[in-house]
Amino acid sequence: MKSILQGKKSGRCYICEHWRGDDSMKRDLEEHHIFYGPNRCLSERYGLKVMLCRYHHQGDIHGAHDAIHNNPDKTNDIRLKQIGQQAWERKYARAEAGTEEAHQEFRRIFGKNYM
Repeated sequence: MKSILQGKKSGRCYICEHWRGDDSMKRDLEEHHIFYGPNRCLSERYGLKVMLCRYHHQGDIHGAHDAIHNNPDKTNDIRLKQIGQQAWERKYARAEAGTEEAHQEFRRIFGKNYM
């Protein structure tokens, strides 16, 4: 399923564009499933994925303090999961997005509430 957060053909890194104010086109984009590991298939099913430049996805040889993977600081990973949960609740939850009921629906499917 295509992303409910970003068009794959936008040519922009989600973090660069939304958090850094850099809307330049990137050549080294990689698809990132917001909920990876055992929940990767759920990210795919519900369109919870974004395009990230290599620096913000995996980091580089010097490390990246704001990369999603290969980074002991999980701040951006958690922030992206919160954005993904909000998007899921707006699109799929039976209860009103942002409510405890919507959070519980999300938790039943994904195993954790990130809000």
